[in-house]
Amino acid sequence: MSDKLGKVLCVDDEPSILRSLQWLLKKEFDVTIAASGQEALELLRQQDFDVIISDQRMPGMMGSEFLREARKIAPRSMRILLTGYSDLQAILRSVNDGEVFRFVNKPWNIKELPKIIADAATIARSHPGEAPLPDSEQGSELDTGEESILLIDDDPSMSQLISEAVGAEVKITQASTLAEAVAAFDDQNVGIILSDTRVANFDTTTMLKILKQEHPDIVTVVYTATADAVDVITLINQGQIFRFIPKPVRAVTLKQALMAAALKRRQLRASPSSAKRHAVERVADEAREHMFKTIQQSAASVAAGAGANLLRRIGGSFKRLFGQG
Repeated sequence: MSDKLGKVLCVDDEPSILRSLQWLLKKEFDVTIAASGQEALELLRQQDFDVIISDQRMPGMMGSEFLREARKIAPRSMRILLTGYSDLQAILRSVNDGEVFRFVNKPWNIKELPKIIADAATIARSHPGEAPLPDSEQGSELDTGEESILLIDDDPSMSQLISEAVGAEVKITQASTLAEAVAAFDDQNVGIILSDTRVANFDTTTMLKILKQEHPDIVTVVYTATADAVDVITLINQGQIFRFIPKPVRAVTLKQALMAAALKRRQLRASPSSAKRHAVERVADEAREHMFKTIQQSAASVAAGAGANLLRRIGGSFKRLFGQG
């Protein structure tokens, strides 16, 4: 039996990159290389790999396209994309179609990349792969069971857009501030979060990252008008965002994302151990502290009486939601 940490498939059209990856990883991993997406897909049909590492910019089949197909053939394998910060559209496709475990920016850190791959291989070997979600049928209904979709947005039109997209019978709880979002968890059975990246002039992303860290079975869909590659990469690596939608949000796109999110939520609840496949990088303690203060400021910004009531409601939620009182 091999004493290596896992079987890794590296995919890149540049021989020098493949040589570098093989040199860096061969001591700890069983490494197989492929010079194209098509060659890699054929290898996936023949062999079982723990981790797939693909470059994004390849002729014929881009990395995001390859990982989408790889997920269908080898759902157990953890997927890592090597990319540059300029590849925003490719990154978005990888989030929405390939469900990558991590983005690694080129040039990679030679100390950090093996650690990321080792974590991914451990997860792949200890937790079952998830079957790819079925394509949502046009006209089918969204089913969230007894759970609620928590909408974090101060724009009242978004609640109306959700109702138009998925039907008025789906339970939607809207929070127009970060404090209201925290308080909603005491009042509602929340399974899916739909959020803008900025609400009432506050950044929501740190809260979303920490929520995923503490509650990996929550499924998060994010939308924004100001996305850049750095934002999306950190939301995946630290928050495992399930879907990312650029603004303006279209009803049909929203419905598809929420239906897929509902299926993913049921999948995670049916197999709790599979949530480990969505493990995230820990958010720095300083960022956590800043987020807690931001939520308190959010509550305090409400009218005096309502703010005091809101602070009381969120007081008991902090420890349960974020592991901190």
